[in-house]
Amino acid sequence: MSMTDPHARAVPALPAGAALIDLSMPIEPNPFDPAVLRRQLWRHEDGGRRIGRKAAFNRRLPLWTRLSRAAAYVTRRRRIDAGCFPDHSFLGNELFTLSVHAGSHMDAPFHYGPLCEGRDALRIDQIPLDWCVGNGVLLRLTHKKACEEISAEDVAAELDRIGHVPRQGDIVLIQTGSDELWPGPRYFGAHPGMSVGAVRHLTDHGVKVIGIDTAGFDLPAPVMIERFYATGDPSCLWPCHLFGRTREYLQIERMGGLARLPRQTGFTVLCPPIRVTDAGAAWVRPVAVVPEETP
Repeated sequence: MSMTDPHARAVPALPAGAALIDLSMPIEPNPFDPAVLRRQLWRHEDGGRRIGRKAAFNRRLPLWTRLSRAAAYVTRRRRIDAGCFPDHSFLGNELFTLSVHAGSHMDAPFHYGPLCEGRDALRIDQIPLDWCVGNGVLLRLTHKKACEEISAEDVAAELDRIGHVPRQGDIVLIQTGSDELWPGPRYFGAHPGMSVGAVRHLTDHGVKVIGIDTAGFDLPAPVMIERFYATGDPSCLWPCHLFGRTREYLQIERMGGLARLPRQTGFTVLCPPIRVTDAGAAWVRPVAVVPEETP
C-alpha cells in the first residue's frame, strides 16, 4: 500500500523560539457530560494478576490448547503473576467508554449528514491533513452572553477590528470564555453558539476549519429544543451542523486556553484528528505555534 498522501503539502519548520500553546480540553469523567460513559483503571499492582489470568485462559484458543494451559497454570509450571515483576508491579492501563465527541474533538461532514454538497460526505479519517495545519485567526467574542447567538455581524466586526480578511487555509478560533465554566453544569448549558450566518460568512471566504471553546457549536441543546417547541420551526435544531450538508467545513468543539494566545493573527494552528475509521468525528489536541516576539 502506498504511504503517499495525495493531499500532502510541505509544512514549514517551527520558528526558532516559538511557543507551543495547548488549546484542548481534557477527556475525563464528568456527571454532566454524557460523552464520557465509563472509566476503568488497571493499577500497576494489579497488573500481574490480570496478565496471568489472560495468558492462562484465552477463550479464542482451541479447546485443547486452553485445557493444557489451564493445567500448566494450576500446577504452576506456567504462571505469570505479580511475583514475576519488579516490586510486584506490572503495567497500568486505562479503559474508557466514550463518544468521539468527548473532550476536544473535530466534527467531519459525515457527522452532519450522509451527503455534503451533493456527494458522499467525508468521514474523519478521510479529512485531508493539510486542512488541519493553517494560519490561526482568533476572534475574541467574550462579550457574548449565555445562550446568545454569534451573528455574522459579530464576526465581521471583530475581523474588521483586527484588520484581517479571512482566506483559504485559515483556521478561525472563536473565543467566548466558556472553557472557564468547566467542569460545572453551566459549561454544557449556558454557552453562546454560532449562527448559520456567522458560519456562512467565514466559509464564503474559503475557511474550512472553525474552532470554538464551547461544549457545542450551536446553542445548548435545551435552548434549541425549547425554541423548536415554541415555534415549530425545524431550523431551530442544530442549524450550524445541518448547514454542513450544503457547505463543506469542519468544527472543532470544546477547545480551551484561547485566552492564553498573545496575538490574534500571526500564529499557526495544528489540529489533526485521531484516525478513527468510518467515524463522523474524532478527538483532537489542537496546538498553537506562536513565533517569538521580535523586538
